[in-house]
Amino acid sequence: MGRLILVVVAMIAIAFLAVAMLQQSSPSTSESASNSPSDSTDAALEMAVSPVDLSSTFVGRQVCSECHEDNFHMHGKSGHASTFVSTRDSDVAKKFVGKTLDAGEPYGLLTYSMDENGLRVARVDDPSDQSFPLQYALGSGHNAVTFFSLISDAADDTIGIEHRVSWFASDDHFGLTPGQIGTSSTTLANCFGNSVHDEHMRACVDCHTTSANIVDQNIVDLIPNVNCEKCHGPGGEHVRQARLSNNPPPFSVGRDDWNAESELQLCGECHRLPIDFPPKQLREYPALMARFQPVGMLRSKCYLESSGQFQCTTCHNPHQASTAKSMEAYVNDCVQCHQENTSDHVVCPVSPQEGCIECHMPPMRFEQGMTFHDHYIRVHPED
Repeated sequence: MGRLILVVVAMIAIAFLAVAMLQQSSPSTSESASNSPSDSTDAALEMAVSPVDLSSTFVGRQVCSECHEDNFHMHGKSGHASTFVSTRDSDVAKKFVGKTLDAGEPYGLLTYSMDENGLRVARVDDPSDQSFPLQYALGSGHNAVTFFSLISDAADDTIGIEHRVSWFASDDHFGLTPGQIGTSSTTLANCFGNSVHDEHMRACVDCHTTSANIVDQNIVDLIPNVNCEKCHGPGGEHVRQARLSNNPPPFSVGRDDWNAESELQLCGECHRLPIDFPPKQLREYPALMARFQPVGMLRSKCYLESSGQFQCTTCHNPHQASTAKSMEAYVNDCVQCHQENTSDHVVCPVSPQEGCIECHMPPMRFEQGMTFHDHYIRVHPED
């Protein structure tokens, strides 16, 4: 028995020695795979066609333009392409430099200057002449641009400050930021704007960027603006496959089960959903709710009676500015569904071929001249 054990041990030792010698004389499995002819060809092709490091998850909208040139150019003219920028680089921020503007009671007059880090604001009647940094400009500028800063509070937690004065596109004027009329604060920081905390602070940044992480009072991994990969997801793998194939797999929004509900959730994440509002406000549906298009759309008969098929892209090209589409084209969207001589949809008894938007989705005017079309598609009470 003892001799048998010695023989087995000897055989095991010989086997280990053989494996060790084989490993020393042969490349590793990973090295062998990386040097295979097909992989070498793929790697060479990637290097030849792309200056972009595809090991990075995000590739940027410029890379998307290689195949999606039309969408790229449409997106570049839309509001989504210019939603987040440092005030150092903002044309709107430059409009504030040298201006003295009224922040309302009890804050008084504010004055603005620019340094190498961006825009700064100070109170005119502050004897210490202490200024406050306005770091980022948020908003497409189609309606307004508001400044936003990250600071630490007394507990050394990070909070956001939404500046008290904004710029409005309606007639190129400055005015109080919507939601801040009649508010007051005694802290120095809140003299310059409302404080925003936790998930609301992160949402301010998330909804205006493709990628961003708040670390202390800084934003890291920043990809500004709402670009292709904000909605479609990181494109690194899609680009890799597309460059190596004449028939790459489809890539819509990174999901195989994409449907109308998925789209509503995606758009509503920033444009707001009913869950973001108290039930009483949803029931009463005050005029200000027109700012939040999915909320109105979800209670419209167009949606409720569509068996879940009516969605944002029924009328909107998501790559294109909503204002780039003509009123006639929007009316045609309505008429395509509400056709005469069919029983599938109700046809307007007043004007079946025109005037749909003015009557059923009228533009609603808000603070500082901002205008939004009401997406609660209906006969309005005043009509």
